Amino acid sequence: MRRPKLITNYAHLTDGELAVLATRTLDALSTNTNFPDLDPPFAEYEPVARDYLEKQAVTAAGGSLRETKEKDEARAALVTMMRRVATYINNSTDLASVQLSSGFYPVARPGRIDVPRACEWTRIRASRRPGEILLDFPAIREAYEYEKQIADTVDENGQPVWLSAGNNSSSRGNFYAPVQDGVTYYFRVRARNKNGVSAWSPVSSMRATVQE
Repeated sequence: MRRPKLITNYAHLTDGELAVLATRTLDALSTNTNFPDLDPPFAEYEPVARDYLEKQAVTAAGGSLRETKEKDEARAALVTMMRRVATYINNSTDLASVQLSSGFYPVARPGRIDVPRACEWTRIRASRRPGEILLDFPAIREAYEYEKQIADTVDENGQPVWLSAGNNSSSRGNFYAPVQDGVTYYFRVRARNKNGVSAWSPVSSMRATVQE
């Protein structure tokens, strides 16, 4: 029987895809009890992943040469750290369910149809209609539905408190209303098909301006 394995080399991912994976693994490993002796430990993995996420967010829509260089350095450090963590997990367990609880991607079986890819980016834009914001994200070919979440508050750790913004079959024409003037809104989305759901997209945010 084929032994399940996680992918260990993520250097081929785009910056957006790597940001999605970093967010996914941070969420999965932060409270995961399957790897009490994780090597390197989560306390070492987390700051490297968050450093890349911060620098990638700065350069996602451009950035100076210095900022791009810093992002590339953070990316290289994260890819190396991911290889170490995924390799440890592969060596510590043969159970696919335990491996996948880490958030890392499995080595695909030949001919396997997998869950949808995650959206690489999201964007919130102002709408021409008052009290409304527009929600942009890329279409995922293998998805038949998108699950959207909105937050207008954050918790004591500065993390968005998510609320459902509904499901939609298209990546176009998505909006959220009503919004309040001066409130910062956060948005994320994930794709779904008959095989499961993707990881959550990177989070976008915008302070709403409602004209009287």
